[in-house]
Amino acid sequence: MKKILIITSYITGHGHKSITNALEAELKTRENVDFKSVEGLEFAGKAGVQIGELYGPVTRGSAKLWKLIYTTAGKTKKLESTVIKNIIKKKFYEEVADYRPDIILSVHPIFTSAIADLIKERNLNIPFAILINDLVSISPLWIDPRADLIIAPTIQAKMYAEKNNVPSNKIVVLPIPIRKEILDTAKNINSIDEELIRSKEKIHFLIMSGGEGSGDLERIILSLYNIENAQISVVCGRNKNLQELLSNKFADHYDKILIYGFVTDIEELLISHDIGVVRGSPNTLMECINCTLPVIVTATLPGQEEGNVDFILDNHLGLYCPDTNNLANAVESLLANNMENLIKIKNNQFNFRDLHTTEKIVDELLHLSSTL
Repeated sequence: MKKILIITSYITGHGHKSITNALEAELKTRENVDFKSVEGLEFAGKAGVQIGELYGPVTRGSAKLWKLIYTTAGKTKKLESTVIKNIIKKKFYEEVADYRPDIILSVHPIFTSAIADLIKERNLNIPFAILINDLVSISPLWIDPRADLIIAPTIQAKMYAEKNNVPSNKIVVLPIPIRKEILDTAKNINSIDEELIRSKEKIHFLIMSGGEGSGDLERIILSLYNIENAQISVVCGRNKNLQELLSNKFADHYDKILIYGFVTDIEELLISHDIGVVRGSPNTLMECINCTLPVIVTATLPGQEEGNVDFILDNHLGLYCPDTNNLANAVESLLANNMENLIKIKNNQFNFRDLHTTEKIVDELLHLSSTL
């Protein structure tokens, strides 16, 4: 029986939770494998949880503050990891002693070097792996050369790890895993039906802004409203105030605009819409790509997600339109010439996606435990 301890966070955004859920679903299918996912911030006690709970309000309410936090984190990495190590030490060692894992996997950057320190401090003979959740703009906190395996989602992330002294043979490039519900839906897309796309009478827009529901969704709705034959769905995530505000604002337009809060069946929306208008969240982008939903990225979390725009553009998986006043023009560029560009992007997404990513990640983890 192989036992995998996953250090994650269910508090700091939906991305870590989504990735953890994807891994858990795959691990459940494996024989002689057990796993346990723990909230890493609880290792730091009540104060750690309270700090983690600030993520949503900060990212929704102060983009400049978040950029400062993200870009300065890791500047004094040795000091930061020492502080975190001493805070989480007691509960981390208790968890390890209780569960006795064969592998430790971190899917959150704040814990990586602290865990590497703690493993070394007691000479724990436990392989340590890191799964990077960001696509291109990689925080130094993600990287520690002492890890036995780093799973990087892009070539850019791999190159960043190599520049920070991680040997190439410790790095595997595999896309960010997506949840089983979305993956199962994506597997039903066997080809891009170009004639069906061209025959659509209405264009269905899906506006999303990540699990925390940040961004100026009202302005985006207004920019799309006058597009001919537009049908608009808006997902506000956990931001209940935003959902209430938009529901009241557009109450008389229910025939054209649907407002959702946090949804548990996002896969149904992904496959039933034609264009996604999204924030550059890595999880959101990968979910759209796997469901072949062309994206228009209108905003990114400063610092953390800015590089994701290059990822989308370089791989021809969508468009970037930071000025919502130009959003209608961006849409027109997709729909012109009988939807030529829209179909090209869908085909690029279909060819880019890897529907076996989660399986491959679990294979790498199990292989790691057998070789060390």
